[in-house]
Amino acid sequence: MFKFDNLLKAVLVLRGIAASGVAHAQETWPARPITLVVPVAAGSGTDIGARLVAKHMAGTLNVPVVVENKVGANGMIAAQFVARARPDGYVLLVGNATSNAANYAFYQGQNKLGYTPASFEIAGAMGLFPMSLYVAANAPWRTLGDLVADAKRQPGKFNCGSGNSTTQVACEVLRKQAAIDIVTVPYKGNPQSLMDVAGGQLSFAFADAAVAQAFVDGRKLRALAVAATQRNPSTPEAATFIEQGYAGFEITTWLAMFAPAGTPPAILERLNGAIRQSNQTPEAVQSRVRSGGVVVTQTLPEARRWIDAEVARWGHFIQVTGVKPE
Repeated sequence: MFKFDNLLKAVLVLRGIAASGVAHAQETWPARPITLVVPVAAGSGTDIGARLVAKHMAGTLNVPVVVENKVGANGMIAAQFVARARPDGYVLLVGNATSNAANYAFYQGQNKLGYTPASFEIAGAMGLFPMSLYVAANAPWRTLGDLVADAKRQPGKFNCGSGNSTTQVACEVLRKQAAIDIVTVPYKGNPQSLMDVAGGQLSFAFADAAVAQAFVDGRKLRALAVAATQRNPSTPEAATFIEQGYAGFEITTWLAMFAPAGTPPAILERLNGAIRQSNQTPEAVQSRVRSGGVVVTQTLPEARRWIDAEVARWGHFIQVTGVKPE
């Protein structure tokens, strides 16, 4: 007859094997390619930043790191996909201020969003990017004051390009602070709105310098005002909104890496270390400086405090402007 103590020993052995298997799986992560899901189209600032980090992460973690663009619905498609993924560190989201901050306030109380801040664990911030207001290179305005004065003389005739939630908020903040009657025109992304500014179909648009720099270098666009406390080194001739009389006009977007909720702490720590190493490489530093971005090297606790503050900040922007998703 099979004795109870033999059964107990068998159970303990099986538990030990299972625990050993789990520990071994965690110790050997990553053992296969990692996918970074990007909520916007190729060529956008978020995509450019994601590909730069993917390149350096692959070297640090010794596995391929691929970028997959899942575009649409203000970043919701990509964020929903990652929120539902297995929390094993192999499917990650390169989120931004639209997908992982502004959207929470935009769709508060609705079932449409399909995810919440609790759906993700932050692995680390990848960069901060102040926005600028861009006009065509041959536009007649030399200062923000010139544009505002012209807009006041022609109410309803000027339009502001919006490629995502954050640029939509920027258009609305300008409308309120400058007391001008402008129309916000929605686009699928910032590259598309900037192309129409360059082509003369749009008065102006907000974007981060990472995506606008190619237009500036090609002398198709120029920055008229920077939404930060300091001028952008890549467009030093453009004064800040604050310098031009708009106190508190600071609108910064960002990139950060998120994992599905429940991802093991050890994996999050390794991801955070890989992000921090990437952020400090000469290539990354040069890229951030050129695009007016700020290099960040946050630990996990710092990143968690930062993302909580960002969600609250964008919620405040949306509340005070009353802007609705387009």
